[in-house]
Amino acid sequence: MDRLFERGRELDELDAHFARSTAGEGRLVVVEGPAGIGKSRLLAEIRRRAEGSMRVLSARGSGLEGEFAFGVVRQLFEAELTAPGRREELLTGAASAASAVFGEPGSSTDGAGATFASLHGLYWLVLNLAEDAPLLLAVDDLHWCDRPSLLFLAYLARRLENQPILLLMGLRDAEPGTDPALLGEITHDPAAISIRPRPLSAAGVAEFIEERLGVAPDGEFLSACHESTGGNPLLLSQLVMALRSEGVRPDAEHVGRVTAIGPRAVSRTVLLRLARLPTDARAVAQAVAVLGDGAGIFAVAEFADIEEGRVADATRGLAHADILRPELPLSFVHPLVRDAIYHELSPGERELHHARAAALLRDSGAPAEQVAAQLLHTSARGERWAAELLREAGRDAMNAGAADSAVAYLRRALDDTPADRNRGQLLLELGAVEMFTSGPAAAKHLALAYEELPDPASRAAAAGLLGRALLFLGSAEEARAIARRAATELPDELDDLRMSLEAFEFMTIIFRAGDPRQLSRLRAYRRLPGEGPGAHMLAAMAAWEAVCTDGTAAECAVLALAALAGDHLRSADSALVLFAAIVTLVVTDRSEVTEVWQPVIAETHRRGSLFSAAAIHLWYGFSNLWRGDLAAAEESLRAAESQFLLWGHADSSVVICRTFLIEVLHERGRSDASRLLARLGTIDPGQSTTGWWLGTRVGLLTAAGRAGEAAAAADELAAHCEAIPDSARLWWRSMKAEALDRLGRRAEAIELARQELEVTRAFGAPGSLGRTLRVLGTLERDEGRLWEAVSVLEGSFARLEHAKALAALGAMLRRAKKPTAAREPLRRALEMAGACGAERLAERVRSELHACGARPRRDALSGVQSLTPGERRVVDLAAAGRTNRDIAQELYVTPGTVEVHLSNAYRKLGIRSRSELERVLTTAIGSLNS
Repeated sequence: MDRLFERGRELDELDAHFARSTAGEGRLVVVEGPAGIGKSRLLAEIRRRAEGSMRVLSARGSGLEGEFAFGVVRQLFEAELTAPGRREELLTGAASAASAVFGEPGSSTDGAGATFASLHGLYWLVLNLAEDAPLLLAVDDLHWCDRPSLLFLAYLARRLENQPILLLMGLRDAEPGTDPALLGEITHDPAAISIRPRPLSAAGVAEFIEERLGVAPDGEFLSACHESTGGNPLLLSQLVMALRSEGVRPDAEHVGRVTAIGPRAVSRTVLLRLARLPTDARAVAQAVAVLGDGAGIFAVAEFADIEEGRVADATRGLAHADILRPELPLSFVHPLVRDAIYHELSPGERELHHARAAALLRDSGAPAEQVAAQLLHTSARGERWAAELLREAGRDAMNAGAADSAVAYLRRALDDTPADRNRGQLLLELGAVEMFTSGPAAAKHLALAYEELPDPASRAAAAGLLGRALLFLGSAEEARAIARRAATELPDELDDLRMSLEAFEFMTIIFRAGDPRQLSRLRAYRRLPGEGPGAHMLAAMAAWEAVCTDGTAAECAVLALAALAGDHLRSADSALVLFAAIVTLVVTDRSEVTEVWQPVIAETHRRGSLFSAAAIHLWYGFSNLWRGDLAAAEESLRAAESQFLLWGHADSSVVICRTFLIEVLHERGRSDASRLLARLGTIDPGQSTTGWWLGTRVGLLTAAGRAGEAAAAADELAAHCEAIPDSARLWWRSMKAEALDRLGRRAEAIELARQELEVTRAFGAPGSLGRTLRVLGTLERDEGRLWEAVSVLEGSFARLEHAKALAALGAMLRRAKKPTAAREPLRRALEMAGACGAERLAERVRSELHACGARPRRDALSGVQSLTPGERRVVDLAAAGRTNRDIAQELYVTPGTVEVHLSNAYRKLGIRSRSELERVLTTAIGSLNS
């Protein structure tokens, strides 16, 4: 390997990151710069240095294979997986979900829902590889990486902490790439370390020329070379190679020759060197350029119509001419070299070559996606075999969780399917896949499918997907109209399918379509559902409508639990109507919600799409916020935010995710209210989540001392509840009351809170009732109200609200000059606030305890009761003998999260190792049961 010039600084920096990675401090390093600056050479040098101390896996993006699903991922891992016994060893546990990526028989997921499961499975494959040796994953030409692989690399990049993994990537500047937004997600990650090799100095250029030509250049010649190449090592190398082949001396007399070759040295010199080789070499080089890096000798021989032995001879000559790499598989020494040969072909020649390659690959039994990658570079000819093969490739891509690749194949299949054939089913397939990549495109093709499909059931399926696409695009009225139209076309024997469309129509009303009074029709479904997904969807919507209008918590919870029974709801609508039932259980304070979440999350990790995973993490985060497990809420909401951003088409979802996250950060004391308000953003007033957003805004404005604005925002919230049923009916009055009290309008505040007390008593959920009692008791200076709030919340799902009630009671007792009586509720409030991770509340309670004459320790938490629910789950599994990796896989978190939970738990329990856990838990069993 040629030596490197002027790369000592970059190598020292890379060596440092290499050392930190092997020590268990994961690193994400991106080597960036223009083409030819030496990125690939640096990556190769680090791979060479790492060989003795790390497992080294590498891959390279290719402009030809940008749509080849998980192409880069397969390059990285397939060699490791083909070793005897390794596939079974590595694709085990949570990693088994990645089997579909590598074409494991019988391992396909649920088609359009595969993406998240594949990403999570690949993440665990990486951890399995890193378990017995530090791991270097090197990906060159990241800009040409296929989008599914980019999604995985972005997913992995956020999870390197405390892992012996170095993720090293090479990225070309000014190259838009396969997906600029995703590339930005990776390169702009806060943990990403950028290394930018600099052009060679004049001294470096002189040293390079002298080594290659054997003579030191004179000043004028050197200046010409430096100016012509800009110090770019590849351009300089090609220039010097051309000069050497022509016998040019590096002196002033030959400056004109440097200028003549100029900055286009790569294409000129490559083609010149190729022209000097035998005819077979040109045919072989063109074959590799068309077939792509990694083409085998036999495929090249068949494509070039040359005997295999002659192909081998030609590759030897091409390697000697520095065009192909000297080792297998066949590949060019640099993408610019491949470009020079590929673009020497005319557009027509390139298309004919790709068509020939596709036919040869098909006849040789190559995988459908490999053939499809060639077809994408040709014009449609209306050939049935091409359309069928592209559809097969699309299905294979979806089974591997690569929606973007599937879209490319299916769109091209549509071009190869004449309009006079029945294209409805293909349009439905394409639209269903586009739901995961582009809402507008999905809506367009699903609308066409709806019109072209002949049977009512298929039309209803298209309508259901089309309605959701339109809804997420903000066209709720259109979504409602298509659902209603499709429902009226269905025959009586498809009644359950009609009910599913009707349930979706009700959801569009919550998104401000049609007349909100139509939601009253859901009262007819406030009964236990019959069999079938449609009946369960209607029951879920009826439960939520009851929460938002006049139902009691008990009635709503019974209906929601019935809707969730079996797998009907989860399988029919895992990203929309499902949450109507689950959030009903949260708002009604039912402990069963914890049991409901676990199979939902597990199924998402096994088979879920990126969008459904993001939606589930969003509402799971909300659920943890409501119950007061703020650490778990933050973790889940941050995961949801990153997943929505990766998915790329969910602006309103990102806003509501950040809304909940900001509320969590406020409760955790992470930032003051004014700064959080600035981060809150805005939301379309027609969204179903507007009530949550306004509620968070009211609370932050009040905390920031902007009571007038808070009262006005509370009025907006009231108007929202008036316009459309919303669960905020249960708490908007007490929120406004707190703002009015800050404005000195205490009488109005008390009256509002008393009105709310009637509402929440009738509803009967401890969390809502306890909150109202706390606010009203504080406003009225009524100790009895606060004792009732504490009593109502005792044992409630809403632990944070319970802590707040205890804090309010203790503060009132302290102000009533009853310091001794105040200490007990304040101490309990402090313990509960600590268990919730509510540092803002804990700091306020500490101040109250000091005012009572108590001296609480900064960390007043101890014992099993002080563990958060997340910590408790980890502790129970650790005590049962599970390893950190086992626990991480079972709970669908990273090993680093398990380590943090255990560290916190050891501190709270006063122990130093997991061997002591069983003793501590056994001792506390009586208390835990109570």
